[in-house]
Amino acid sequence: MNHAVILAAGIGSRLRPITLSVPKGCVPVAGRPILAHQLHAYADAGVENVTVVAGYLADQTRSCCRAVAEERDDLSVSVVENELYANTNNLYSLNLLRERLAGEPFLLSNGDVVFDPEVVERLLAADGKSAIACDYTTYSGEAMKVTVDETDHVDHIAKDVERGDAHATSIDLYRFSGAFSARLFDRAERLLDAEYDAWTEVAIDDLLDESAVVPASIGGSDWVEIDDHDDLQVADRTFGDVALDTFEAVFFDLDGTIYLGDSLVDGAAEVVETLRRRGVSVSFLSNNSSAWKDDYVEKLEALGIDATTDDVVLSTDGVIAYLDERDAAETYVVGTDAMRDAIADSGVPLAADASDDPEYVVVGFDTDLTYEKVREATLAIRNGAEFLLAHGDTVCPTAEGFVPDCGAIGALVETAAGRPPKRVFGKPDPEMLTHVLADEGLDPEDVVVVGDRLETEIRLADTLGCSSVCVLTGDASRTDVATSEVQPSAVAVTVGDLRDSFRGAPRSDERGESVSYTD
Repeated sequence: MNHAVILAAGIGSRLRPITLSVPKGCVPVAGRPILAHQLHAYADAGVENVTVVAGYLADQTRSCCRAVAEERDDLSVSVVENELYANTNNLYSLNLLRERLAGEPFLLSNGDVVFDPEVVERLLAADGKSAIACDYTTYSGEAMKVTVDETDHVDHIAKDVERGDAHATSIDLYRFSGAFSARLFDRAERLLDAEYDAWTEVAIDDLLDESAVVPASIGGSDWVEIDDHDDLQVADRTFGDVALDTFEAVFFDLDGTIYLGDSLVDGAAEVVETLRRRGVSVSFLSNNSSAWKDDYVEKLEALGIDATTDDVVLSTDGVIAYLDERDAAETYVVGTDAMRDAIADSGVPLAADASDDPEYVVVGFDTDLTYEKVREATLAIRNGAEFLLAHGDTVCPTAEGFVPDCGAIGALVETAAGRPPKRVFGKPDPEMLTHVLADEGLDPEDVVVVGDRLETEIRLADTLGCSSVCVLTGDASRTDVATSEVQPSAVAVTVGDLRDSFRGAPRSDERGESVSYTD
């Protein structure tokens, strides 16, 4: 079997607002678009040619296919466009390939399913010339189900099959012989003459009484059909599993990840405790320069998480190291007393105001910000002081919502001073962690970063080359993840959900109701 077809023309309205700007097939799951998962699975199984039928936002689908083809020298991908995607269904998309494939054997899948690569291999190895990949362990009202006759051949496929009558659940992946292919395209023509928006599964069902098709078990392989946001969460958990306890070290962001304001995120303490019990080093990262390490330790312990100052890595650490390396002279700090004290305790002399002719101006997240501080910083920078920004976050997540953060304060100073900062510390600057990894003798593949911001924690991990998990309790939404250039290794609704990813943790099957079909 040398050809596969992926039908990916639909709008995917049940995934809005994500699909307002991204076609469903390009929505990422575990850092890879749904279409890319399928294309790689086909290539891994030895399929050399794949045709994708695009429609809605077709240019993005083409770009995705092109990217995978560039990664795989063993795969040729072509794209055919269904220009009538808004008024047709997948049978019309398939029929566009009549001249190319009628009478030829091929594989077929709908473009909204993520499945393990071995599923294709199992389908190709199944008895019979035509087969339907089937899951014998779940029953879902949304999925296609199959029934079989006394010879164990499929005699019906439809959504409205009752549980007691179903033999298995179809995962929307098919293998057709040349003879079945010829009949399928003939039936498609007749159905489309009568019903413009007919479904491919209707045509397949019509042929089952005259063509032998077998159910092909996918064994224990994973698959998820992604119709709506609930399905997407299941796919994130199923294919984005990053088992935190398989790493040597985990770095958790704080604001928006471990806690929101003064409230601990549900399950956070249990995750941290379990990791430590299993021998995993746990550290906490924060760009928030308004407090010092002992303040974070006090807050974590009040919330029920044990910590020491050695467990906390702050953006201020980078600022202090930078000033120390340069044996800094007078430095003016726009920041809280905690930040000023931390810098002073490191041996850096602090300037009282611009009249002290400071050599450096450091701007942090100053919750005690005054006009006078901004005025003095502006005058010093205009007089030649080097402008340093503790981190670039423009807003800080709190229980009440987002509030101005260091980046916003820095933008005010930059506008007034007419000069951008020479250096921005904190996440996503990889130096926030490189010194920690060096001190601990860790390689990037040994660690995982967990955070709520794509442009800070997730980009930091991407730059370092380590794994990452984006949680949705702070800055990033699932739509943000879907449209982002930088992709996390996994997505979790909350950090507490990561309990289910630990080695040996039971995972409920959320594709549907568990059943015990006879395989």
